[in-house]
Amino acid sequence: MKEITSKELEKFQTAFEQTPGSSAIKNAVANNGILQSSETIASKIAMDPTFSVELDTGSVSDQKQSGLCWVFAALNTMRHPIQAKFKIKGFELSEGYMLFWDKLEKSNFFYENVINTAALPVGDRKVDFLMTTPQQDGGQWDMIMALVAKYGVVPKSVMPDTYSRTKSSELNTVLNTKLRKNAIALRDLVNAGKSEEDIERVKNEMLSEIYKILVYTVGEPPTKFDWAYRDDDKNYHKETDITPQEFFKKYVGWDLDSYISTINAPTADKPYNHVYTVEMLGNVLGGRQVRHLNLEINDFKSLAVKQLQDGEAVWFGSDVGQSSDRKIGIMDTNIYDVEGLFNTDLSMTKAERLDYTESMMTHAMVLTGVDLDENGKPTKWKVENSWGEKVGTKGYFVMSDSWFDQYVYQLVINKKYLSDDLKKTFEAESQEPTVLAPWDPMGALA
Repeated sequence: MKEITSKELEKFQTAFEQTPGSSAIKNAVANNGILQSSETIASKIAMDPTFSVELDTGSVSDQKQSGLCWVFAALNTMRHPIQAKFKIKGFELSEGYMLFWDKLEKSNFFYENVINTAALPVGDRKVDFLMTTPQQDGGQWDMIMALVAKYGVVPKSVMPDTYSRTKSSELNTVLNTKLRKNAIALRDLVNAGKSEEDIERVKNEMLSEIYKILVYTVGEPPTKFDWAYRDDDKNYHKETDITPQEFFKKYVGWDLDSYISTINAPTADKPYNHVYTVEMLGNVLGGRQVRHLNLEINDFKSLAVKQLQDGEAVWFGSDVGQSSDRKIGIMDTNIYDVEGLFNTDLSMTKAERLDYTESMMTHAMVLTGVDLDENGKPTKWKVENSWGEKVGTKGYFVMSDSWFDQYVYQLVINKKYLSDDLKKTFEAESQEPTVLAPWDPMGALA
């Protein structure tokens, strides 16, 4: 190993001084930062928020200081048709209701993984992975489908936001501390040779405490409820003594199995047109497994276009922090010219970013429009975010097609848009998907 010598430092300094415009660049970046100094006008012009295919989806929601984008995005795809069919502008489903059940189910999922790995020593990579984040706000499409299948959905007025729903960090800190403490006890019970019945009894006592904490912080989820509303024509409607599952069936009415996760992961370990799952990823034990059908980028995008053209929004997961201006609502690979600013090469392929942890899915949103050229190819996409109306164009973002290619990793597609061959592949391989390691980037939570 060799240190940096004074001779090398002199070379670095000389090279800097000989760089054309170095003084001006230094001043610009020092005063304005990297991104503002490199932001381009051309991108702002190209990302005009006008689209040839556009859904009427109304006002955006606001996840506030929580990591529930995946829940918001999923419930947004459900509420759009509710608003249209039942004529209820501004209608919203309860994210807090989903948060409650997700955290309870994730706690049980964590406890079971602790029990299953109890024979492994502390310091083993799987044990460390579990303990790093016992639970969190994030999730994936199949995880919320598992929740909806088991618990249904409710209107937001039935289970409104609480402090901990809108600012979840305090709750997450308490839950993760409690889960880690309980992990110690569960590992000790397993390694002491206690019976499955004894371990199950202790685990359920632990879950009872988690339930209590969630009721205090998020509210008590209803098993039946009354709900009244006036539609846009001022007609009065009322539901009495309806269950969350009945509400889902009547007002959403989806066949949940029809909506599947497709991904674009061009890494060498994931051949296209195969189905993958991720070890130790999920929330509802006994419920829906996380499964991804990996597709080439052109097949991936064409499915999104078909679904939008049929008038249905598309849930998607991406790396929202890359080449994105949150304030003006633009996601474009050309929004910043950092390479030109610093005269340096920052280029990596999508596969390289995944393999070397430069990028992964971090945020879920909804595609609600696309602009197609004269050949039917997409040039830009309309995105419904969940960060409120003060960003973008009243909460909506514009995404360039080049950004889609590089940073969109997951799309939720109705199976009816798949080719017959892909349908057969998904159905066949879903029984025994290829299992990826817990830390694989396709296990990242939005």
